[in-house]
Amino acid sequence: MAAIWVLTGGKSGDNAQVLRAAQAMGLPYEVKRIVLKPEFEIAKPRVEASLHVIDEVTSDHLSAPWPGLVITIGRRLSLPALWIKQQSGGRTKIALFNAPKGRAEDFDLVVAPAHYALAEGPKLCRIGLPLIAADLQRIEADRQDFAAEFAGLARPLHVLLLGGDMGAARLDGAFVARTLRQMQQGFAREGAVFISTSRRTSEAAAAAAEAALRPQDRLYRWQAGAAGNPYFGLLAHGDTFTVTSDSVSMLTEVARLGRPLAIAEPQASGWRRLAGYFGRGRLRDLSEVAEYLLRGGHAVRIGTAFPAPASPPPDDTAEVARRLRRIALGHD
Repeated sequence: MAAIWVLTGGKSGDNAQVLRAAQAMGLPYEVKRIVLKPEFEIAKPRVEASLHVIDEVTSDHLSAPWPGLVITIGRRLSLPALWIKQQSGGRTKIALFNAPKGRAEDFDLVVAPAHYALAEGPKLCRIGLPLIAADLQRIEADRQDFAAEFAGLARPLHVLLLGGDMGAARLDGAFVARTLRQMQQGFAREGAVFISTSRRTSEAAAAAAEAALRPQDRLYRWQAGAAGNPYFGLLAHGDTFTVTSDSVSMLTEVARLGRPLAIAEPQASGWRRLAGYFGRGRLRDLSEVAEYLLRGGHAVRIGTAFPAPASPPPDDTAEVARRLRRIALGHD
């Protein structure tokens, strides 16, 4: 059997997906860590067979013998994957997670969650949600670490997880204040609300949350590299979870744990709604993640009673692993 390489990058959530699928294959594989040049951390390069986006000094070395299969995720890592295929004379197969942003015909398998609008075909492995799942060992560790801190909070403990803007919909201060007030006057009337912001949450949104806190409520402001992030502790100790609709990773992690989950979805207004109208047909629609969870009964819209017990969504890891094995073993 030819070698299998898994290209990982700087996004831990992306890495977790491809590694989870690779582990489920039950075949040996090698991880190749790719470090992007700083200017390409945000920039969206044209998709081509090239190494110009990566820092070749700090990245793992890429050289022959070339693998039979490369597994990777996203636009930026697709460039070195295509370069590897080119160096192999086209013999290397590529399994790409998420939708190709160019040269779609050169990818041998595309693993795409429901929020990507792609035409069905033999190369497409359609899944419901990304292959994201919270680290259960980390949750249990933080259950102990945060036990004393959370013991002093009123129960039930209602968790509000904030993301950021999503296309035409703005997660601004007014939306956050309205969402928190709806919780405090509804299902979170009793107990405490613990709000955690994230990397994409604006300062205005965090300030609005802080201004609306009751004495029993708490707020954690996300900071890069800061110790004491309570996220996994909240996953362990929270009784209900409300997550903004923009955050695919937090929605998926909470849903897979089978926790009572409500979705708070900001609405576009004014020129943003008009921009959204003309943007129809775009490749990715994050609102579909929320709709998928709602249709399956895995979540409710905020203001709707939580189902009891909550039902976790299907996990498509086994099917993805089966498709990857077929390619790796030369059956596709």
